[in-house]
Amino acid sequence: MIQTSENIKVEGVAKLWDYPWKYAESFIIAIEILVAGIIVEASTGGQGISIPGIPINIYIICGFAVILLALHIKYRELPAVQWISSIPAAISAISIYAFLVLLLGFIPQDTHGSSKWLDYTGLSHVKSSWPFVLVQFYFLTSLGMVALRRAIPFKKKNIGFLLNHVGLWLTILAAGLGSADLRRLSINLLEDGKMNNIAVSQNGDMFRMPFTLKLLDFEVVQYNPKIAVVNAETSTYNMGNAKSLPFAAQGLETDLANWNIKVQQYLPDAMYSGSSLYVSDTIGSCPAAYVVATNKTTGESVKGWIASGSYLINPIYLVLKQPDVLTLTMPEPKKYSSKIVVYEDSVKFDTITLEVNKPYSVKGWKIYQTGFDESKGKWSTLSVLEAVTDPWLPVVYFGIILLLAGALYLFWIGKNKNERTI
Repeated sequence: MIQTSENIKVEGVAKLWDYPWKYAESFIIAIEILVAGIIVEASTGGQGISIPGIPINIYIICGFAVILLALHIKYRELPAVQWISSIPAAISAISIYAFLVLLLGFIPQDTHGSSKWLDYTGLSHVKSSWPFVLVQFYFLTSLGMVALRRAIPFKKKNIGFLLNHVGLWLTILAAGLGSADLRRLSINLLEDGKMNNIAVSQNGDMFRMPFTLKLLDFEVVQYNPKIAVVNAETSTYNMGNAKSLPFAAQGLETDLANWNIKVQQYLPDAMYSGSSLYVSDTIGSCPAAYVVATNKTTGESVKGWIASGSYLINPIYLVLKQPDVLTLTMPEPKKYSSKIVVYEDSVKFDTITLEVNKPYSVKGWKIYQTGFDESKGKWSTLSVLEAVTDPWLPVVYFGIILLLAGALYLFWIGKNKNERTI
């Protein structure tokens, strides 16, 4: 039988699942892993997977690394092992993993109960869902086998490649399995002279900390309150043409909602009895201002005291023209800090001033200033702290350092090659 060129072309076309597997087979496997994860997730009622903490996650990481190494050393000639370390497998793994990471950014997380189909597919809690864990396992397996393929036998020209891939492998693995050991706890301290070593999780679980804290003083520095025209019927601001509300200050003159407003007297701390106000810095005092408001259309003028009020006293309003009234808003915090004594084993260790975005480290924990009793404003005696620990963070940082080192090495090698070429 004479073979035509057409016959030869048809016979030369590789069928699906003929070895070696290429992109089609690799993406089919990746999608099957994703679907399998969704099926498992749905069968559990959308409860996700509980990531084990130390020491179990350490055993898993070590065992995973040993299995990959054994596969490469003893079974590298098997078709499946050669495929998992191939470019098509790597591309499919990266693509499906990146797809889930994108969903993580677009879909609100930790919203159990808001949508059944999101819960059952794991999309409401991607990081702890079966689809994400299985896809991440596929990605890390492919990444690890690719790195081993270049590492054994070792060649100097592969240093940059290995630094990048090992760094990425460590970073993703530590961030994934290490998430179970991340703790974010709340600590409430009061200016009552008592020491506290109890922290509370978001679920209400209580933990005894390896240190004790005592609040000596809590201080809130506030901005001046703002002058506002408020619609008394709707409780909304009447801004007029103004883009923002002005801060109250002695001698201020401003226009709001067709009214010209002049501040003739401003008291940062005041109390009042009946219709009279007086300077006072006692607990519960609030800012107050004596103002003159003139309607820019009619020329009508009203004057009197306005005050923001506090948790002890009511605000004071100046009636302009129904339904509008003039008042001061509640002052907003500019800065708040806690003066704290730190104890270790009942022995005074340090005295610190804790501020927002200036954490303090003790016993493997970072302590952050996060809040206070906002209803009391600057008179709050409650300081709210957050204690955070993440023992896997150094491993993540080490992986990132390897990534940067690999990038710098490749840049340096490339620069030297260009110089030799020139």
